[in-house]
Amino acid sequence: MMEERGFEPDIVAYSTVLNCLCKKCLLKEAHDLFFEMRKQGIKPNVITYTTLIDALCKKGVVSKAKDILGTMKKQGIEPNVVTYSILIDALCKKGMVSKAEGIVGRMTKQGIEPNVVTYNTLIDVLCKDRMASKAEVIVDTMRKQGIEPDVVTYNTLINALCKKCWFLKLKLLLA
Repeated sequence: MMEERGFEPDIVAYSTVLNCLCKKCLLKEAHDLFFEMRKQGIKPNVITYTTLIDALCKKGVVSKAKDILGTMKKQGIEPNVVTYSILIDALCKKGMVSKAEGIVGRMTKQGIEPNVVTYNTLIDVLCKDRMASKAEVIVDTMRKQGIEPDVVTYNTLINALCKKCWFLKLKLLLA
C-alpha cells in the first residue's frame, strides 16, 4: 500500500511493524518480515535486532536470541546496553547466572558499561538463589564504576537480608 502511494518502506516502518508483531507474539511473522526487510535491501539497526532479541527472550528461546546477536555482530552492528540487559535477564530467568555474569564481563571488555538495570537483574537472581553475599559484591562493583544503587537495588537486598535474618548487615545497609 505504501509503495502504491509512492512511499518506500524504510527501517523505521519495518522496525515499527516488527515491534508490533513481536508484542503480539507473532514470532514467525516477525522473523519472516525481518528477512523480507533484508531482502529488500533495508539494513536492520540495533533497535531492529534488539526488538527481535527481546521477543525471543520473552518467549524463552534464548538460544535463537543468541544466534540473532551473533548475526547482528557479523553485520557490524554493535549491541548496546539494552540488548545485553535483555539477554542477561533471559539467562537469569533460565537459571544461567554464570552465563549472564559472563556477558556482563564481555560488555565491559567491549566498552559497554552495564547500567543499574543490568546490575539489578543480577542482584535479583542472586538474592532469590540465596546468594546475598555475592549480590553485595555486585553492589560494590556498581559503586566502584560510579553507578549508584537505586530503590530497586535496595529493596531487593533488604528482602534477601531479611530472609537470611542478617539483621546486622541490614542495619549497616540502612545506615
